[in-house]
Amino acid sequence: MNKAIKAALISAFVCPGGGHFYLKRYNTGTLLSTVTLGALVYLLVQAVARAQDISDKIASGQIPLDLSVIYPLITQQPAAEQALYNNIATFALIISWLVGVIDAYRLGAIADKAEN
Repeated sequence: MNKAIKAALISAFVCPGGGHFYLKRYNTGTLLSTVTLGALVYLLVQAVARAQDISDKIASGQIPLDLSVIYPLITQQPAAEQALYNNIATFALIISWLVGVIDAYRLGAIADKAEN
């Protein structure tokens, strides 16, 4: 398997930026990994905070323990400002992942050509 495919697969399935580390492009790999993992952590913190808020309301008795009541609260859209930040984090996650895969493949192809 050539370097281009290995680097793209590492970036796609292990961690964005991982393919860059494989190709010894540490600065780019660090940047892509930081952006992706930062966005992922932000989204997970928001999801856990929302789940904690709903579970606290259930525990205090404000919300009955009934799926037909809980499900709409879970699927309810967040406030406008929070939705904007969630969309930005999601966009950053997807873009950095795609850029990582495509750029790792591109750099790997250049390295493969240099070896031949």
